[in-house]
Amino acid sequence: MNEIMLSPRYIMYHDLIGFHLLAKAKSKLRSRSNISEFKDIGIVIDESRNMIITKKNNKIKKYIKKDYIFRVIVPNSKKYGKEPVLEVDGEKIVGRPENRLRSLRKKRRI
Repeated sequence: MNEIMLSPRYIMYHDLIGFHLLAKAKSKLRSRSNISEFKDIGIVIDESRNMIITKKNNKIKKYIKKDYIFRVIVPNSKKYGKEPVLEVDGEKIVGRPENRLRSLRKKRRI
């Protein structure tokens, strides 16, 4: 990924392709694994309305957005004086990436 000049504050309104993610399942049904820890899920290679598709070690996996809490590793975040990781509830990013950008524009007009 080239030098990206994104504020961590607005990252959830952008397309997530190319970002490195960590994830934690929200469901109590997944109690077999330790759900209190975030797991490295790799780099986002595609994003749809309800799913994030990642690639790690040449393996491609799909994650349903609403079932996970994601941590986005933000490049160049030191410039903003924040931690290099942004935590986002998957329910807040459900929807097409282009529609999330539109919602940001509407908020700025108000």
